[in-house]
Amino acid sequence: MKIVFISNWFSEKMGYSENLFPKAMAKLGHEVHLITSTAQIYYNNKERYNKIYLNYLGPSIVEKVTKVIDGFTLHRLDFIVENKFPFFPFALNGIKLIGIDELLDLVKPDVIQSFNHDDPATLQAAKWASKNQTKFFTESHVHASVLRKNNKKSLFEVSKSILNYFNPKINFINRVSKYSFPIALDVAEIMNSLYHFPSDKCIVQSLGVDMELFTPLNSTLLMDERIKLRNKIGFSEDEIVCIYTGRFSKDKYPYLLAEAIEILQNNGEKFRGLFLGNGTTQEIENIKCKKGNILLGFIPVRDLAKHYRASDIGVWPREESTSQLDAAACGLPLVLSDKIHVKERIDGNGFLYSEGDAQSLADNILKLKDNSLRESFSKKGIQKVQQNYSWDSIAKKRIEYYNL
Repeated sequence: MKIVFISNWFSEKMGYSENLFPKAMAKLGHEVHLITSTAQIYYNNKERYNKIYLNYLGPSIVEKVTKVIDGFTLHRLDFIVENKFPFFPFALNGIKLIGIDELLDLVKPDVIQSFNHDDPATLQAAKWASKNQTKFFTESHVHASVLRKNNKKSLFEVSKSILNYFNPKINFINRVSKYSFPIALDVAEIMNSLYHFPSDKCIVQSLGVDMELFTPLNSTLLMDERIKLRNKIGFSEDEIVCIYTGRFSKDKYPYLLAEAIEILQNNGEKFRGLFLGNGTTQEIENIKCKKGNILLGFIPVRDLAKHYRASDIGVWPREESTSQLDAAACGLPLVLSDKIHVKERIDGNGFLYSEGDAQSLADNILKLKDNSLRESFSKKGIQKVQQNYSWDSIAKKRIEYYNL
């Protein structure tokens, strides 16, 4: 089967679904193409990109190219940004790919899968699919914890929902899409309420984990690697290390973990914080000034697993993140916000804390001081991810829908 994925942007050193899902599909023996722009992730916030990603990823806009990586063919196309009239009621703002029709004519895919639902590139692909009678699918990754405050719809969301009901572009994408794959139940609800996508065409499928990359401590070699890395970073073996990976931005709020670690340290507890990622100068300083925390910057996705295995607990103070699944696959118990909508991620392998409350976060981390409890949670988390969240198993299930 020839499968084409459509993504607004792409960065080779990251571990997002646009990096890993095409790889998993290619492993199944399919001919896989990823069509994207010359833009890196978050290229459109120049100031933030330069402060956070420039040193790690390079320029925010790269060269047009076609090449094979991880078993699939990457096509980078030039693009324009359609946001000249952002307040026009039926605008689809975002990236429009130059030359996508000609490339699709050349590839002649059996299936087109967009990673988004409501942007110009998705509309372009939907039009080509409709004209050429090609199966077309979309995804949605917008969680309620990201879109809504205190799980309440804003005036903006209500207004956009009304406009989308009459939006001929959204209606066309809805009509052409055979199915859409929201990544959680709350995402499916938003697909229906915001985009009016039919509930019976929503197939909930979680994001996954690359089980080749993210493996638990299951050998002497990996245990030796853990010890050496902890020594290199500066952790003693009797310290309990809590790891956070990702942006240091307010929406993720890693600062709260740094504050919780300081609370624990002030109470004489041997907990440390390890932060992999980057942020603005102020965001970095907010973490650095708290006792017991170490920042290492962004780490290539291929090196993340050994840092998870060198840690003891995974903590994400706000919102959902695929990194939570990666950490669980490596055997880490999790402490997550009670506002997330994917609570199955910590069922039997972690705790929820009261979001925004540093003392609550510290208290729940402290519960995992017991090594036997951590080991029990570790085993349950590993088993859960292997059974339900492997990219390979998700790819096999997705193929079943592509064949319908």
